[in-house]
Amino acid sequence: MEYPYSLNSKTILITGASSGIGRETAVVLDQLGATLILTGRNKESLEETKLSLDATKPHIIAPFDLNSTSDIKAWMKDLTKQYNILIDGVVHSAGLHKTIPLRLGDLAHYDQLMNINLYAGTALLQCMLSKKVGKSGFSFVFMSSIMGAVGQSGISAYSASKGAINAFVRSAALEVADKNARVNSIAPGFVKSEMSENSFSLLTIEQQEKIIEYHPLGIGNPKDIAYGAAFLLSDAAKWITGTVLTIDGGYTCH
Repeated sequence: MEYPYSLNSKTILITGASSGIGRETAVVLDQLGATLILTGRNKESLEETKLSLDATKPHIIAPFDLNSTSDIKAWMKDLTKQYNILIDGVVHSAGLHKTIPLRLGDLAHYDQLMNINLYAGTALLQCMLSKKVGKSGFSFVFMSSIMGAVGQSGISAYSASKGAINAFVRSAALEVADKNARVNSIAPGFVKSEMSENSFSLLTIEQQEKIIEYHPLGIGNPKDIAYGAAFLLSDAAKWITGTVLTIDGGYTCH
């Protein structure tokens, strides 16, 4: 039987690959046969991620600050030209989470979250439409959140950025369909990672207990999300586009 989840011969770019969901996604995709381009701001952390991967594969470390959205196009073209590659898929795992009450937030706070969570991913997707960067039939996976669909006090700007992703992928999927390409997002529930635990620590004990209680299958871990990304990148999901894949341990069942 043909194995539809294989990523052999596919080259995948992972943003935010230096930690958390991005790093675990790299590990899972490597195990499924993909060649990876690991990007993030911290080169040393990316090298740590690479140490967890198959050393015989030509994985690439490509440090870059995605906050520089205007430079993404040139960076992507230089990257594919330098290594003489085309990219089969992208996982935009890089993201920013801040807990700031509505009364204390300002437009700069909203801009900061939208810039990395949405705009950087949008720029990457635009680059994938170039024949010098993306392969025909590519798969693009945004990392959203269940907070793009449900509410929680103190994270209105974060929720807005993730909700925008979900709206964006539906229309973007229609625009890239003529290239047989796919655009989807993953909406995780609460997942144990450095970023999430930092924000979790700002909550009261009662708020923390309520979040845990709202996940019937318990708190998730980065590998749970990585498996979802691997699926959406694989040929097993070749008829799935414009979709938000919710992986939340049952949180949104309430």
